[in-house]
Amino acid sequence: MALLLNAILAALAGFLLGNLWYRHRRALDRDRARWSGLAERRGWHLVERAGGFAVIGNADQVAFHLSQGALAHGDLGVFLEARIDRSPWVVIEVFALSSPIAYTARRPGDRVRTGDDAFDARFATHASPPRRAAALCDAPLRAALEGLPRPYLMVQNGIVVLIWPWDKLPTDAQLDAALAVLRALAAHAAPAAS
Repeated sequence: MALLLNAILAALAGFLLGNLWYRHRRALDRDRARWSGLAERRGWHLVERAGGFAVIGNADQVAFHLSQGALAHGDLGVFLEARIDRSPWVVIEVFALSSPIAYTARRPGDRVRTGDDAFDARFATHASPPRRAAALCDAPLRAALEGLPRPYLMVQNGIVVLIWPWDKLPTDAQLDAALAVLRALAAHAAPAAS
């Protein structure tokens, strides 16, 4: 009797694990189709890594990597990472005060005012050295950040990380705002030597 009960439990466990694996594969296929559609629609490329999906593309001359992952406190977020050549030597963080990342932000250097009181009431800006932050946080960058839900931006000597909490595929409006952030930052890069 015990042997029969163990066999039934083993069969049930195998069925449940198979069902879980099947649901996981279907979810991966759905995500692959969504991210692939996004990449194709925007003229970018889909890449797979470690069971997840990412998109690589270009905003003018700036290459970027777009993916989705876990944030602090269990939220999901969209991550845009890039490297801007000949970028000013500065470490800056700009984040919405309501962002879940605000709790864990590094806050390098000093708090900086951008000169836009409405923006400064909703966003915190920290930089080292602070004198370069005012130039980087110009009107195009502030407007682009306003187009994202509770964003976090970190720029460290040309390395850009832009994150916003979002548990779905990013919308075209969000992607346009994120690319506008990259373009605004790239506008401050030194011209290429001829």
